[in-house]
Amino acid sequence: MRLPIHLQREVARLHFHDPRQSHRALGRACGLSPGTVQAVRTALTRNGQPWSKLQALDDDAWRDSLGTRDRTVAQTKPAPDWQWVHAEMQRADATLQMLWHEWREQCPDGIGYSQFATGYRLWTKRLHVVMRRTHRPGDKLFVDFAGRTVEVRDPAGGPSQFAQVFLAVLGYSNLTYLEAVDSQSTADWIGCHVRCLRAIGGVPQWVVSDNLKAAVWRRERDRIVINAAYRDCLTHYDTAALPTGKRKPKHKAKVEVGVLIAQRWVLFALRDRVFFSMKELNDELARMMVRFNDHPFKKLPGCRRQRFEAGERAALKPLPALPFELRDWRYGVLVQDDHHVEHERCYYSVPSALARERVDLRFTQDLLEVFHRGRLVAVHALLKTAGEVSTVPEHRPLAHQRVLEGEPKQLMQWATRVGIHTRRMIEHHLRQRHDAVNGIRAAQRMRELARLYGEPRFEEVCAYALPLNITSLRSVTSILKEDVDRRAKVVASTAPRPPGQVRGASYFKEGS
Repeated sequence: MRLPIHLQREVARLHFHDPRQSHRALGRACGLSPGTVQAVRTALTRNGQPWSKLQALDDDAWRDSLGTRDRTVAQTKPAPDWQWVHAEMQRADATLQMLWHEWREQCPDGIGYSQFATGYRLWTKRLHVVMRRTHRPGDKLFVDFAGRTVEVRDPAGGPSQFAQVFLAVLGYSNLTYLEAVDSQSTADWIGCHVRCLRAIGGVPQWVVSDNLKAAVWRRERDRIVINAAYRDCLTHYDTAALPTGKRKPKHKAKVEVGVLIAQRWVLFALRDRVFFSMKELNDELARMMVRFNDHPFKKLPGCRRQRFEAGERAALKPLPALPFELRDWRYGVLVQDDHHVEHERCYYSVPSALARERVDLRFTQDLLEVFHRGRLVAVHALLKTAGEVSTVPEHRPLAHQRVLEGEPKQLMQWATRVGIHTRRMIEHHLRQRHDAVNGIRAAQRMRELARLYGEPRFEEVCAYALPLNITSLRSVTSILKEDVDRRAKVVASTAPRPPGQVRGASYFKEGS
């Protein structure tokens, strides 16, 4: 099966989420063809394991368990353009058999006559058919942005802002939610969903959205690519997107009518109001929505709120313990040789076995998660200062752990015995460098230099180098070999005195 592994997982999640849904419904939610969804569901049925066990598998174990390793799939026979067939059938004396013979002359490898006739009859059944949709309690939430905006003026006299109005309608009760936001960006779109679900106090089975970029990245020939951040949000709430067909307003007639009613009831009523902040506008929208949801139906008993409280609130799934926080992704990040990954000039450890592998990073404002082949391998608090390092001790190789536990103590004891400047130099390499293993190696090499040139001599070099911010092993070695510090003293002592200086240094000594 040539379907990407993350799409296989999404189909499986939705299959266990609502087994009653058809292949086509799940295909629309995942952006896949019904046949592809059927193949994945067949593999799940054949496997027989529950979702609680399947979701814990990594990518390789998943493919082995479900038998979805890539393999060649035979091509199906081509079918005709049914629009052409339908147009030809409108002519006098036209028959399907004659049209099939004409088409087969142009396409000898095409489908047979029985498939031709069956395919045409199925295609014509979809023409000009209007379906009256019956919504179950807690089944669908329809979401969209209203076509009209609301002006928000700048109190300081600057340019006005035109707020976008988000609207959500529950399919069964018609309970309506309105909110004004700055834009139709992904962050505002997801934020509206979070606050909407909190307002209604539960989660529906499906969220029916339009094809704006915040919800659908692009439509391809055989699948829909859902915005990754939007998909993460709905997964957090244990629901899923059900995008409408392109230029198919009847697929979300509920929210289209809701937009129309909202524009007549709310936006028209606000046409002469002047707002100077988004909070002021949202406070007024909330007040008007209470009146709107409490207004009696014309053809049904009660109102939206009564219908929601009586028949839909209990059917909604409970909200998760924490609200969704917008997360972003970086894919294919290379793990460095020191088993750390770089993100915004900070470094985070992963298990040492993943050195030189590629991983995916998922991050929020406070947290960074590392995934390898679909499996979570590390979690870190997000660092704020460039150059900072977050290292989990268990991620280090066993040999490194042993070195880091014993060697630094011995090095610090030796440096303290030699002198204060040596201690400061060794302390820098052991505690201030982000690459702890290389810091220990540099300190060990400096101890060898001190034994070679003498510990007093090494103390002199450290006293010379530290005020100049010289700490690298190469620079310290060069100073020792070239006697740079001693030559600097000679040059300073033989330099001519500035004009006008007639007193010697002894003049300024204490007691002179």
